[in-house]
Amino acid sequence: MERASDAAYEAIKIWIQTARVAPGGLIDEADAARQLSMSRTPVREALLRLQSEGYIEIGRGKGIRVLPLSAADMRHIYQVISGLEVVAVSLLARLRPAQKDLRTLTEATSEMERAARDGNIDRWGEADERFHRELMRLSGNPKLLAVGSHLRDLAKRAHMVAVRLQTDAYRTRSTGNHKVLIKSILSGDDQAAAARHLEQRQRGEDALVGIVEKFNLANL
Repeated sequence: MERASDAAYEAIKIWIQTARVAPGGLIDEADAARQLSMSRTPVREALLRLQSEGYIEIGRGKGIRVLPLSAADMRHIYQVISGLEVVAVSLLARLRPAQKDLRTLTEATSEMERAARDGNIDRWGEADERFHRELMRLSGNPKLLAVGSHLRDLAKRAHMVAVRLQTDAYRTRSTGNHKVLIKSILSGDDQAAAARHLEQRQRGEDALVGIVEKFNLANL
């Protein structure tokens, strides 16, 4: 059975990721407890956990503030995620998976194609998010998945803002690159697949962080 503090943690984290509470905005503990229909104790436990993970800052007499991300923060997080994903790609390719083993990746790219065609940017972003999380899960390394998932959670709000600012051409190109990555993994050449993914991650990092810098978005 899910503990109340875990439920509060997941709910408040979603508020932060979806900018229901804006970067730099304040969270009121009592109000959060009322919205979640629970006592303040599990909410306080959830807030302490969120603070330890870098989502919020609990200041004496200053309230509970959602920590914003800068373009530099985004780049640093992306660089670590890239390192983890390159290892994940290498591990997955070494497993010599069949097409059916990568079904979740294929489904994610199909959803990305449909969303891009329909002009649904948020749906495209969510499908892209699933792809990258599945990539880490399929690597078979649970610690890599845990660290990578935490970093993707931390960057998700800023990442979605950057995705919304990108062009249709970017999303079409990115979807195609995801499909090529699946083929590289299926080839079983772990070094070639890892090298290809590193190159693509670096291009993606420059595009997403670059668009944030272009629009001079200081806090995300």
